[in-house]
Amino acid sequence: MIVNTRPSILANKTNELLARSGIEFMHEPLTKILSISPSNQALEKLKQLDSYDVIIFTSQTAAKFGAPYLQKHTSKNLNLLIMAIGLATQRVLSAHGLVSEVPLGFNSAGLAELIEQSKHEKCLIFCGGKQPQLSFHTPVTLDTFSCYKVIDEESIELSNITGNQKAIFLIYNIQTLEVLVRYSQPTDLDKMNLIVASPRIQEAAFNHGIKGCVVAESPHDEEMTEAAIKLARS
Repeated sequence: MIVNTRPSILANKTNELLARSGIEFMHEPLTKILSISPSNQALEKLKQLDSYDVIIFTSQTAAKFGAPYLQKHTSKNLNLLIMAIGLATQRVLSAHGLVSEVPLGFNSAGLAELIEQSKHEKCLIFCGGKQPQLSFHTPVTLDTFSCYKVIDEESIELSNITGNQKAIFLIYNIQTLEVLVRYSQPTDLDKMNLIVASPRIQEAAFNHGIKGCVVAESPHDEEMTEAAIKLARS
């Protein structure tokens, strides 16, 4: 059985892919996403868009909640350069009429390479409430525009799932992994099977004693579900 842990507002694509495959699965969101009102300081940054070399969206949620703010403050004659961390984020931006570039690695390191190649010096990042991972990959000036936050889901009950050695969890980020570990019995961790979106998440899983952890070919829903289905049928 495959367990989709994505927040409800991001889960549809994964659920559709799993349903189409005919594999047994369940949707058990471990986190939920809430939009937040940007601070006055953040809104002031939108009045100075021409001072930034590039605008960056670090997730599809950042695009969903942040793109309307950007559109509202963008003049028609302002030629904005925009980067999206992945294809899903790019699709959301495209739906808002915003054209963006995507790094080959679909991660923060890839964004840092694009920034370095283009010799950008000042960037505005649309993100959640936490410090963007991009800040650990580049020395350039990174201003943030926080437009959402991620919190634990309420009433999480995993006791009937985590002890099932056939359960395969889809884990897209560190925060979801931490929730899974927090709501699991320590004795169940070494029996878990995870499909994760990055080597960084895999390393964190190993540090928690989770041995069955495979990194998907990419963090996108298609590759994540494909890896999980392959493991479930092996």
